[in-house]
Amino acid sequence: LMYASGRIVPEREAAVAALNSGLLLGAGLFETLRTYGGRPLRLRQHLARLRASGRVFCISPGESDDEIAAVIARLIEANGIPDARIRITATRGPLGEGISEGEAPPATLLVTAGGPASYPPELYERGATAVVSDIRANETDPRTFHKTTNFLANMLALQDARRARAAEALRFNSKNRLAEGAISNVFIVSGGRLLTPPVEDGLLAGITRAAVLELAAEMDVPAEQRSLTIHDLLDAEEVFLTNSIMEVMPVGRIERHEVGPKGDQSRLGLPGPVTRRLAQGYKALVARETRPI
Repeated sequence: LMYASGRIVPEREAAVAALNSGLLLGAGLFETLRTYGGRPLRLRQHLARLRASGRVFCISPGESDDEIAAVIARLIEANGIPDARIRITATRGPLGEGISEGEAPPATLLVTAGGPASYPPELYERGATAVVSDIRANETDPRTFHKTTNFLANMLALQDARRARAAEALRFNSKNRLAEGAISNVFIVSGGRLLTPPVEDGLLAGITRAAVLELAAEMDVPAEQRSLTIHDLLDAEEVFLTNSIMEVMPVGRIERHEVGPKGDQSRLGLPGPVTRRLAQGYKALVARETRPI
């Protein structure tokens, strides 16, 4: 079952209008998050980001945050999937509506709750493989900084990864600075410091990215947001990816390059100590924030 503009219906019965601008023009926004034991993690932050993006693109779901939370709870119960992948999609109304400045036509809201809500465990034990995509991140395009349904560039980058049997594709911007993965944010560890590209280099400010930076501060792990080059990436002692479904995923290989400290062959390609520590911290954060009240 899923939620489609006011009703919970079987997925095969859900429909959007033929002239919906989300369908015709990619004029839509989405959020993806996880539930743990039936409780969504950082739902308020996801909805705040959705609404902030909605103000930029004039896409305004009529449902309140509390109503969306209630919809998710109903779907989890109806579908019997307590550990679910939640997708919230909001698209603009019919083509031609809301063109003038300041107008926000009623949005079409779709919510799904399904699985799988996790990646294979061996990716966390041995480290995932990533490739470098030829599809550039555009740091001058406003869509880059929002989760829009106009997602073709990300899909093309992800196809690069799939062809190489890799988990993710890493994207650089027009200035040859590391931006993000096709569906994730990227962190590296260099000289004991946790580094991640700044948002202005062409990336989505991820909810899990923010959580990891919070954890780093709590754990006294030195962290900095700064521009990174391909040399920084390949010289890194550790690399990991974050998103709401991946959580904290170590990267063991970037194409044929094994990630790890120079001079220690035994640790090449394996999750490093900072990555493991932050991954454990994230698990504790999940347990803390999704604990039944």
